[in-house]
Amino acid sequence: MRTRRIVAALVATLCALATLLIASISAQDHSTSRELKLVYHDQPPVLPLPDTLNPEQFAQNDPAFAAYTLAARVRRTLYQIPCYCPCDKLKGHKSLLDCFASNHGASCHICQQETIFCFLHRRESASQIRKRIADGEAWTIDLSKSAQLLDAVKGATDK
Repeated sequence: MRTRRIVAALVATLCALATLLIASISAQDHSTSRELKLVYHDQPPVLPLPDTLNPEQFAQNDPAFAAYTLAARVRRTLYQIPCYCPCDKLKGHKSLLDCFASNHGASCHICQQETIFCFLHRRESASQIRKRIADGEAWTIDLSKSAQLLDAVKGATDK
């Protein structure tokens, strides 16, 4: 009989805790202030843009070489695109362009995928590209095929 009372008391306590937890979660503020804050420039640049690093220094790293080569061709777009890695917090970057004006883009696959995506969609507006990246489209870029991609766009210009 004593064991049943203990079990009943435990069950009642667990139910009470579960109710409190659910109430606490429901009462939390789910406003946009708690959502991911992306850093980018929402207007085209007014001042001259920084150069991207020379891709030749990444010649032994196909994804980095491709990303730096293509980044140089779409700097105005990259200036208006957020980076989805934490480089804004860790390195103070203000847009995806900052990743390729430094050596960060050489080792960050997120930045590489975004940049290749931006190049492939370079004829779209920056806001359209931002939306497509936010919808997850950039993450379909297969970096293992970056050398072939670069061969395919060799000589392409940002028209």
